[in-house]
Amino acid sequence: MNANEAINKIADLLGLKFKSEKFFVTKLVDGSTEITNGRDDAFQIGDELFIVEDSIMKPAPAGVHETREGIVLEVDEAGRIIKISEKPESAEEERVADASTDIEIQTEVMTRATLGDGTVIETDEEGDFEVGQKLFAITQEGERVPAPEGEHTTESGIVVTVDAEGTITGVKYPDESGEGSLEDYKKQMKEMKEAMSSMLSLMQNYSTEFNSIKKDYEEFKKSPVFGAPVMKKSFAKENILDQKVAFLKNALKSN
Repeated sequence: MNANEAINKIADLLGLKFKSEKFFVTKLVDGSTEITNGRDDAFQIGDELFIVEDSIMKPAPAGVHETREGIVLEVDEAGRIIKISEKPESAEEERVADASTDIEIQTEVMTRATLGDGTVIETDEEGDFEVGQKLFAITQEGERVPAPEGEHTTESGIVVTVDAEGTITGVKYPDESGEGSLEDYKKQMKEMKEAMSSMLSLMQNYSTEFNSIKKDYEEFKKSPVFGAPVMKKSFAKENILDQKVAFLKNALKSN
């Protein structure tokens, strides 16, 4: 007879009727002893804890009782629950759990593929290969090294282009246009070098012109004209009177 049947039988003998005939029942770690709180919900502090034996429910003895689910119930002398906790994991269980978590994390954030020659390549990112990701190759010794520069084709037909730093510069999937290629990368590098060369040449021309202007300015500062006092033209009083007399004569003649 299980706990529910025992409780129902006791209720019938006492003439009691419960709103529900289902009770919260579980077993201790020994796998055979059944316990209940006489209610239809989980254990709570203050509940009476009973041990069910055949058709008898008796108060649980004072002390600590551990259920098969890992719940630890501490009971006082009156048979009431005064503390509820969970059994802590052992050091070995924690270590195994941590190791499992680490393995799952590494699996989730890594993308791998195999090349036609059997070489395994991978990135530290999750999902498809993308431009800008670092690509690594796994050597026969199991060493993880940056993938060599060039185009790498996987067994599934994905073409991954990598630069000298091991960075993906192009990805092309089968039957898709994709983006980038080794030729495109070389072309871009050539255009970049030409642009840099043109810029350096322009800066050199500016530098030459500036030095020429600077030289002319230095020579001008050394010339006698530079820094000479400004000559002011002055008129003596006699010259001013003569000018006035000449002006009056001309005026009389015209009249």
